[in-house]
Amino acid sequence: MYRIAVFLVCAFEFSFGKNILILSGVPSPSHSIWLRPLATALAADGHNVTVVSPDIEKKPPANLTYVHLETLYSEMYNTSQRDNLQFFEMADEGPLKMLSFLDEFTIIMCKASIRSVGFKHLMDYPKDFKFDLFMSDYMIGPCLASLLIYRFGSPPYIPVAPYNALATSAPLIGSYAYSASIPNHSFDVPLKMSFLERVQNFFYDSYEELRKDTYLYPETDAIIRSVFPNAPSARELQSNIKLLFINNNPLIQYKEPMMPNVIPVGGMQIRPPKPLPDDLNRIVSKSKNGFILFSLGSNARSDLLGQDRIRCVMTAMKAFPQFQFLWKFESDESKLPMAIPENVFIRAWMPQNDLLGHPNIKLFMTHSGLLSTQEAIWNGVPILGFPLFADQFRNINYCSSIGVARRQSIQRCNAQELIKTIRELTGNPSYNAKMKRLSQLVQDQPETPLQRAVWWVNWVLRNPDVSVLQSSVMQMGISKHPLDPPNGPFQRCLRLIPEVLRKSFAFSVLYEGSVTIARIASISSSTAKVSSESLRATPIDVQ
Repeated sequence: MYRIAVFLVCAFEFSFGKNILILSGVPSPSHSIWLRPLATALAADGHNVTVVSPDIEKKPPANLTYVHLETLYSEMYNTSQRDNLQFFEMADEGPLKMLSFLDEFTIIMCKASIRSVGFKHLMDYPKDFKFDLFMSDYMIGPCLASLLIYRFGSPPYIPVAPYNALATSAPLIGSYAYSASIPNHSFDVPLKMSFLERVQNFFYDSYEELRKDTYLYPETDAIIRSVFPNAPSARELQSNIKLLFINNNPLIQYKEPMMPNVIPVGGMQIRPPKPLPDDLNRIVSKSKNGFILFSLGSNARSDLLGQDRIRCVMTAMKAFPQFQFLWKFESDESKLPMAIPENVFIRAWMPQNDLLGHPNIKLFMTHSGLLSTQEAIWNGVPILGFPLFADQFRNINYCSSIGVARRQSIQRCNAQELIKTIRELTGNPSYNAKMKRLSQLVQDQPETPLQRAVWWVNWVLRNPDVSVLQSSVMQMGISKHPLDPPNGPFQRCLRLIPEVLRKSFAFSVLYEGSVTIARIASISSSTAKVSSESLRATPIDVQ
């Protein structure tokens, strides 16, 4: 089948658009949901699109071919790796553990990908076969992407991510984290951080960056050399980056400066709502006072909440007989610790985007994932968020700060607190009014995010040799010094830094103190006439 697909791609290359390879390698349905509309739109635009993914369509549209990475979900859930995916416990883990887990997870998934039949089929493509463009969800890390870049002759590269934390793209585009003003994507603090929180945030940002230099990229390079002994490093292979697409919209998240080659395509997955299935349509049409949707996304399963939490949620739902509740619950009634209230309907799968676009919806109870948050805002639906890990904290923290959402803990569910919060969100009209206004602002764009992404892809295809938008920082970097080999003394010392940082929080305090001292010294040397008394009276901004 794969050989037939390769033949067809080669046959059409000269007459029907360009060849585009897309790596959607994160084994999480939400990542594929975000990227699939772009792949489909490019295929509809006449390009020959090949998507490499653990999630595939059984009947893809014309010009769209899937290569299945069939080993990734098995690696996640049928091995010891499953012990690291306790989603309802992750909220209590600190940023250091989460940041380390994310890097280690990408290496594990890369090794699993190499063992897949899909990867072997890609390696069997004709040696001189070329793709005109490579795109990759960079949240899977640099390893598998670098292998495909090298295998297919370093085509122009567009990293993409259904994430909204720009700092995660720093190694790719030459930007950096704004520790004094933007919380790290794994750090659960408000935007207006205290001084101590800013110090902590600097520590986490530094740890994340250094760990990539000392763990992620060295491990990646070792894997690359095991497959292609003569291949350059991952950083060199990723130097042909033209643009970067990120699931970002400054209206609905923290505001971060962007490099000129970053294209925000926040909400690219959102489509006009489709008609509901018959069972759901009957239920929501009868809900005279409206309905409330509850879903914990595509990774965390409601049926794994545990009996106490399930009972807590159902007790709160039962307290609002005027509303119909729709609960994405992945098992049947036998897993429930109590009888289902008359106003609650459970279903293993819910067409979330279509339900959020229904005029009768009143509230969305969600895990605060980015796609879910964007879809709620686009459709003007207030949010009750239960964040579990990663960016979910910053998503609900921002929405709460602008008055369109409230936050609760699902880990320590309290039925009375949940009832109080639902009553506040459904009874106070300000939440609905503010969310409707935000929805209007988000939709007021010259084109849809998907149209914007398609236009820029075609721009790169028209101008494959242009790198004027790339930052000159990408040509620099202390860890790239030509006099220090990969296992030289400088590199060995550098690899020790994350461990030192993890064990010594004082590093951050010392750094901020040194910044303050340096600025005082700078003021003193540049303004000789300033007396010591006036200097002590001058406020020093340590941000």
